[in-house]
Amino acid sequence: MFAALGLPTGPAAAESCDEAGAAAGTGARAIDGDTFVTADGQEWRLAGVLAPKRGDGARTPARLRDDAHRGDPGPRGSPADAASAALEAIVARQPLWLTPVGDTVDRYGRRLVAVRDADCRSVAERLLAAGHARVYPTVVTRTLAPSLYAAEAAARAAVRGLWADSRYRPLRSSDVGSLYDTYVVVEDRPIAVATTRGSTTLVFGQDQRRDFGVTIAAKVRKLMATAGHEPAVLVGRQVRVRGWLRQRGGMPVIDLVVPEQLEVVEP
Repeated sequence: MFAALGLPTGPAAAESCDEAGAAAGTGARAIDGDTFVTADGQEWRLAGVLAPKRGDGARTPARLRDDAHRGDPGPRGSPADAASAALEAIVARQPLWLTPVGDTVDRYGRRLVAVRDADCRSVAERLLAAGHARVYPTVVTRTLAPSLYAAEAAARAAVRGLWADSRYRPLRSSDVGSLYDTYVVVEDRPIAVATTRGSTTLVFGQDQRRDFGVTIAAKVRKLMATAGHEPAVLVGRQVRVRGWLRQRGGMPVIDLVVPEQLEVVEP
């Protein structure tokens, strides 16, 4: 299987990390903060994380002035540059263990992969703990979510990396504004549950037609109920939800594709 993928199979990493399904490889360079190239030319994307991209987190002129006044130049250009540099430092010409996740490729021909360095440390968790990425739960990365969230929590608590940037901090539901088609993290208390046409929505404001909501498909609701997170019991509790902000009927919403997109902050 791995020969077909073009992965090098020489002695590239510590034998202690030779876990089932992993193949030894050598990193070449980072493309950005969550994608990289191995020595064979194959491009990969880190499973379960999303790093800043150019243009969505550039420091504002005011922040540049503040950083300069403190004598802190900060990452050059943007959080995207800092994330890319961090991944470059980990993978460039370094031995790696690669475990493909899922069977699909993106439109650029990149496969999702869980990666560990020569010391068997998760590369994604290293980036999260340093504040260079956010957890990005999907259908094929659900099992990775617990350990990824633990790494992210450390950076968020320390206000480290992108969590120190107002463009990436958790938003109140009233602050999502018109950030459509961006990946956001919202932390607030739903005030009601609305059910229409088989879909359930956690409502975070008084106006159910315009205020922020989280839409939950029936199959996802069943999974949430199994975990004790039936939408009705979340009303009034502090939750943290993440995903792509969409507009539906004039209402800003996040579609819950997997239960792991929602964390209960207040038990």
